[in-house]
Amino acid sequence: MDKEQRLSILDDLIKLETVNGKEKLVADYLKKLFDENGIESELNKVDDDRYNLIATINPESDGPVLGFTGHEDVVDPVEADKWNYGPFNPKHIDGKVIGRGAADMKSGLAAIAIALIELNEDKDFTNKIKFMATVGEELGEIGAKQLSEQGYANDLNALIVGEPSNGSSQMAIDKLVGSGMLSIPQPNPDKFGRHSFFSAHKGSVDYRVISHGKAAHSSMPEAGINAIDNLIKFYTAQNEYFKTITNYSDDALGSTKPAVTIFKAGEQPNTIPDYAYLGVKVRTIPEFDNNEILDQIKTLIEQMNSDDPKMNLELAVDSSNMPVKTDLNSKLVTISRDVYEDVWGQKNVVVGAPGGTDASQFVGANSDIDVIVAGPGNESAHQINEFVFEDDYLQYITIYENIAKKYFE
Repeated sequence: MDKEQRLSILDDLIKLETVNGKEKLVADYLKKLFDENGIESELNKVDDDRYNLIATINPESDGPVLGFTGHEDVVDPVEADKWNYGPFNPKHIDGKVIGRGAADMKSGLAAIAIALIELNEDKDFTNKIKFMATVGEELGEIGAKQLSEQGYANDLNALIVGEPSNGSSQMAIDKLVGSGMLSIPQPNPDKFGRHSFFSAHKGSVDYRVISHGKAAHSSMPEAGINAIDNLIKFYTAQNEYFKTITNYSDDALGSTKPAVTIFKAGEQPNTIPDYAYLGVKVRTIPEFDNNEILDQIKTLIEQMNSDDPKMNLELAVDSSNMPVKTDLNSKLVTISRDVYEDVWGQKNVVVGAPGGTDASQFVGANSDIDVIVAGPGNESAHQINEFVFEDDYLQYITIYENIAKKYFE
């Protein structure tokens, strides 16, 4: 496939307006592309207009299985009138492709799809690769969750997530190098390029603690039970608990990061509130994972309810995405480092990422998967005038193909 065709596929995907919905547009496009190139694929319905897509090359191979994944949705353009060009009208300027999803992650999707097509055309490549394009990654990882529950990750030995992993400048990569969340190649080079990949990322737990009280007129507060008072008692106890879990640390990901991000109660000034809740997000690490945190929060709530008959607290878990970490000496990481050096002509850094990806769902279903996050794109993701370097996008097609070939040697 020539350069013009490769760039045209990326443009086509950016034009599809899939702001956390309508992802069937991307799934249909990719299925048609794979059908035209003799690759088996299937649509997997999540909801109306929302479909995952699974494509496989060499499905009859009985050896190891290498997986690729990327998401079909994008975030809202955010003040679309402030874009230099329409967010879904891709433009090629000064070596950049500009448009919503260019970095996160239509370029990763396109690069993976093209790599699969070209590997499928290689008669010497006979190994099994499974590609999963998912819906709803930006809000809840719902597509990956469904595929995991349906067993699509059960046969994977390794997984490459095509999320953006590059900095857009030397300054950006220098900040990554200085973050402490990385492995620096030895001997330590004087200068790094803007290219990196992730061997780990934090998980996350989102939960709410609901306080049920008893309404009363504000002139007679003693006749009610103030849900705010009891929630504040829990808030204080939870803060003490948080001090114990932040002592855990990971060499690539740093420490557990809990934060209370929502606190809501009361409807009117003359009524004692009978309902209040707080929302918490905890960024988790393998050393103290999601299940341990949720078990201990549940125990804390049960103890407080038992100690005080006026206390009526309830735990509601909204999401739980497991942390992901692959050994730096694993086959996948070692091969990927070699490929990066071959393609970019320089040493690279392997970084731990503070954010999450669909890999959390797949690892939750199959804990034996080795994972890296490696893809074109940069910190312009989610911003106005989001972009990807054309060269990064095109080089990642080669990177994906070479990692796949080396993985099966």
